[in-house]
Formats: sequence, structure tokens, C-alpha cells
Amino acid sequence: MKIELEGYNLDELIKVLYRKKITLINLQKVEDNHIIFEIEDKDHKKVKKYILNYKTKTILGRFRQLPKLMLANLGIILGVFFGSIFMLFASAFTWQICVYGTEELTYNEIITVLANNGIKKGKINHASCEEIETILLNNYNRIAQVSVIKQGTAIIINLSEKLVYNSTEYEPITAKFNGIVTETHILTGTTNVKVGDYVNVGDVLVLPFNILPNGERVSVKPMAEIKAKIFVVGTCSLSKTEQCLTRTGKTIITYNYQLFNFNLFSGKNKNSFALFDRIVYNENVSDLIPFKRQKIVYYELAITEKTNNLTEEQTALEQKARQLAQSKLPTDYTLLDESSSVSVVEDTMYASTTFTIIGVVN
Repeated sequence: MKIELEGYNLDELIKVLYRKKITLINLQKVEDNHIIFEIEDKDHKKVKKYILNYKTKTILGRFRQLPKLMLANLGIILGVFFGSIFMLFASAFTWQICVYGTEELTYNEIITVLANNGIKKGKINHASCEEIETILLNNYNRIAQVSVIKQGTAIIINLSEKLVYNSTEYEPITAKFNGIVTETHILTGTTNVKVGDYVNVGDVLVLPFNILPNGERVSVKPMAEIKAKIFVVGTCSLSKTEQCLTRTGKTIITYNYQLFNFNLFSGKNKNSFALFDRIVYNENVSDLIPFKRQKIVYYELAITEKTNNLTEEQTALEQKARQLAQSKLPTDYTLLDESSSVSVVEDTMYASTTFTIIGVVN
């Protein structure tokens, strides 16, 4: 899994992740406030709570491509062998069925209906895209639109479902900022706060129902504007001594051989580096056979120490804190006050900027 982060104190975040024994693969520092790295899928839940305050882009299964495709040694022999078997008929088979856009329906339900109509993975399917669309529409009233395309050995299904209205479909309106409520304007729904209440991020402001005179609750989509005196804070820190990751120059190269995305065998070399970057190159044999070799290069990393002059970095740290606070501000607000502070605790300097504004809290 590849993760792209934008924000401040990224070096501190990297150290925290290493202390939590989370392996960062192919770490790239694009700018001081922009890094890209990969993690194992099993570490996603661990990492998630540490990157909540950063602008995040998560990409599943993205690997760099090598400009030139090549295969050598045993890979060529296996490519010729399996190519002679599959090259004449493999492309006519369906090896993958992808379904996108499901909400109430499940992937297994779609696959079962297709299988009952003779459309399965691992066999030649003669049904046209239009015929597959008709099968799905005839079997599911919940499908509003469906589009089917065949791409190589895959059938790709994109669908949209009809809206299903029920008593649990609406979510309450919650607070997006910390602040003190100053005005409430409720169009639909039931207010859960009053003027003068202090609210935190995530607190429920308006409930998704109206209460009739007889006490009955009627589910509605809540619509309201709740204004508050909001406190937006940006905080940055810098340690006198910090640890950095650098490449030592040592590498280990290994290979994986795959056919139809199934691993056949791997090279003998194993990664023994405690800290490392990893780059994977996919090398295809030909356009006719889904047989490929993965070349995996491990770069050893070492932790080095960097000494910062806190006095010289104070102004830059204050600017970062202010920029961080500004990035959290809503689009429409009235500024009441701005305050900044700098403190040094042990060998770490902390800079903080607080904007006090009047704005919409929901």
C-alpha cells in the first residue's frame, strides 16, 4: 500500500512509525512537507491513527514500472514453455470479473447470478456486453443503471443502485471544529445544542428527526446552520537533535516469477536489512501470456543524527505553525483574534498559533 502525506513535522512522524516497528518501504521526501512511502497491508490500521492530522492520499497496489521489459535465464525457458500452451487460447478465457458501484448488493451476489447464466471465471464466455447487462437488470430491481465492458481477459461491470429510503438512512449533523455556539438556525431536524454550549469536533449538533406534537419521531435529513466562536490551532515542534534515514549504498536483489498472478517461485536472495527502501520492477514476457518476473531491489537505510539550531529555526517554525492553522480555517469566517506562542521543553521547541473566529461549525 502506498501512502502520500502533506503536512508538517513529517520527520517526527517517520520516527514515531519506526519506533512502532512499522516498516516504511520506498520512502521518498518530495519536499519538507510532502513525503511518499509504502507499507505492508497488515500495518494499515497501525498507521491510520498516526496520520489523521495530515492531508492523505492512499493508493492500493501501485508499483513503479520499468521502462524496458526483459526476462532472462529460467524466466525465458518457462515463458517459452507456458507460451506454447496458452498463447492460442488463453486470451479467449475470462480470468477476472470486476464489479464496481455496489452498495446494498454484494460482489458474491453478482457473481452467483452470472454463474447461473453460464458466465464464469476460468472459461470461455460468449455472452456479449449487452446480454450481461440484460441479465443483471432482469435479476435485480435495485439496479438503476449498468455498464459492461470486456477488457482483455476481464469483464468489468459498473453499476449504480436505486436509492433505498428507510428510517436509518440519515446521519446527524456533527461539529467540524471546537468552539462555543453563538447562533442556531434549524431548517429540519432536532437541535441537540443551545447558544453558549461548548462543542468538540464530532459532537452531535442536530439529530436526524422531527418530533410531532404527539411525540412521534419522523426521520428527516437534518439541515441547519450552527455558528460558533471557533478556536483553530496549529502547532509545530522541532528537536535540537533529530534522527534521519539515509541509504548506506548496500542493496539486495531478488526475483519473483508469476503466471496469471500466481507465484511460481522466488530467487534465492532474501532481504536481511532491518531498515530499507524497496522498489519493485514488473517485467512481462509478452502481450500474449500473463507471465512476468518481478525484480525487487532492497536499499539498506541507516539512522543518522542531525543537530538543529533552535534559535535560527524559531522564525521558520512559527511560520509553519501559522500556515498549519490557516489551512484548517473554513472558507467563510470573521476573524476575532490571532495569538502565537513559542516554548522550549527540554531540547524541543514548540510553536503554536491560534485563530479565534466566528464561523459555521458544522
